Amino acid sequence: MANILPHQVLRNLRRAVLPEGEDEAGNTPARESQDLFAGAPEDRSGEENHDDDDSGSPKNQPDKEQPQEKDDFGDAPNKSYAPSPTDIFVVRAMLVKTSNLPADIVDLIFDHAEYWAHSSNEIDYTAEHQSPMCVQATSPAQNKFILRSFPVGLRCTHHEKDLAEELAWDTVEVKPLPPPEREHDAAYFQKLASYPTTRLNNPVRKIIFSIRSHDQGWGGERGNPGTYMGAWTWFEAGLERFDADQTCDPQCTYDIRYKSESTRAPPLPLCALRPLYPDVERDPEHPDRFRYHHPLMRDEKHEIVRNRTASRNWEDRVITWRWTDHFKRDSEEAMKRDMEQGWGPETMDGEFVRSLKMGDVVTVWAKARFPGWANHIEKVKIEIFWAA
Repeated sequence: MANILPHQVLRNLRRAVLPEGEDEAGNTPARESQDLFAGAPEDRSGEENHDDDDSGSPKNQPDKEQPQEKDDFGDAPNKSYAPSPTDIFVVRAMLVKTSNLPADIVDLIFDHAEYWAHSSNEIDYTAEHQSPMCVQATSPAQNKFILRSFPVGLRCTHHEKDLAEELAWDTVEVKPLPPPEREHDAAYFQKLASYPTTRLNNPVRKIIFSIRSHDQGWGGERGNPGTYMGAWTWFEAGLERFDADQTCDPQCTYDIRYKSESTRAPPLPLCALRPLYPDVERDPEHPDRFRYHHPLMRDEKHEIVRNRTASRNWEDRVITWRWTDHFKRDSEEAMKRDMEQGWGPETMDGEFVRSLKMGDVVTVWAKARFPGWANHIEKVKIEIFWAA
C-alpha cells in the first residue's frame, strides 16, 4: 500500500462520493479536482504523440502497446511524481471537502501513501571539482564535512536561487560553537516560506542518503576484504540548529553568500548555525575557542554507512531512515543490515528521524581512521521528506 500514489487513492474515493447516476464526466467538485493532478497524470510513457507526424500513419493509433507493470489499482505506477507543499495542501483540502473524511484520516492516508513534501541537496565532486574527494586518515582532514540539507520544512534558503549561494549553503563547514541557548520557533521558519508549511512539531517521515564512494582498495584483516567488517572509512549524520540570538550584518565575512549588491543579511545565515552533533569542546590550546570533538571510533547512533573493506570499485549505496523504524541495536534485522550492508546498527530505531523539528539541518561527515585508510567520495545526496 505504501507505493500507492494519493491520486490513485483519490480517484477511488472520488468514485465513492460521486452522486448516484453521475460519472466522472460530470461537472462535479470531484471532477474539477481531477485537474489538480495535471502534474501527476497516469503513466503515458508508452504512448506516442503523432500530432506532428507526417509519416502517413494514422493519428490516435500508436504502435503496438507494450505491457506495463500494474499497481494494486490496475494503473501503471508513476514513480517520478513528487508533490509540492502546495499540491499537498490543495489535495488535503479537496479530500476533506469532497469525501467528508476527517483531516486526521486524510493525513493517515498521506502517510500511508508517502505523499510528502521533500527537499534535496547534493554534491558531485567529479562534476563540480573535476575529481573525487579523498579523506585521508591521520591527516588534519580525517573528519570531513561533506554536505548540509535545507532546514526541515523548507525547500531552499532563499527565494531567488543562485548557484554560488546554494553551494555555499551546502558545503561550508560552520564554526564549532556551543548549542544555542535560544532557538527559533516553528513560526519563524514558516514565515520564510512562500508555500504552506507543516503543522506538526516533528514532521519528518523519511531521510534518504545516497552515497557513491569506496576506500583505498587494499589492507584490512584477513577475511574482511570485500565485506563491511573491519572497515575504517565511513559516513556519519550530523545535526545543526539556528541560534536565535545570532545576528549577521552585511560586513560578515564568514557567510560568503554576501555577494549581491543589496548586501542584505540572509534570514538563515550560516554563522547562526550551531552543531548539536558532532559535539563541540573547548580547545585546550586556546581556552577561549571551541573545536569539534570527533571520537576515534564510529558513533553507531549516527553512522550512516561504511565503505566495503579493501575495495577500489565505486559503490552506490542508498540508505533510508524512516520514522516508523523500530529495530533495536541487538535485533536480528539491525545486525543483518550491519553485517550485509554496512549500516549503522543503532540508527535503525527511527529516533533520529522522529526527533527532527521545523528548521533542523541534517549534515553528512566523511571519516577515515588509521594509517593507510582513505575514503574516496564522488557523490553524496540528502533527501528529507516531511508531512506538510
